[in-house]
Amino acid sequence: MTVESDAHMIEQVTRIGDLYDLYGALLTARQREMVELYYLDDWSLAEVASHLQVSRQAVHDHLRRATEQLEHYEATLHLLESGRKTHAAVVDLLAVWDEIGPSMPVEERDRLESVLAALLVSLGETALHRASKEE
Repeated sequence: MTVESDAHMIEQVTRIGDLYDLYGALLTARQREMVELYYLDDWSLAEVASHLQVSRQAVHDHLRRATEQLEHYEATLHLLESGRKTHAAVVDLLAVWDEIGPSMPVEERDRLESVLAALLVSLGETALHRASKEE
């Protein structure tokens, strides 16, 4: 394998994991089990097939259908894309805050800091906020 194909495979596995986090509950129990073993637990097709007592081809077909479904859900709902755009906007917001926050009067700064913290918590971005403060 080349470095490019390794990078592509890592991107693909990461994307499937992200899509699975968002839409995995919409898959069948069998598809979820196979996706978890193959993509999340890094089992080979042969290992999954042996564990589930099916052929490698059956595992391959289930995984193909499952990934097609996950991609279809994303194409319809755009949750992954929307989440990435929101994350980028939060990064930009924190950069601006780091620039202007220190020059604001304490009372207004504290109020805005409180609102910003609540926003980050609601978005699950608390770790990002801490990281931006440490830089």
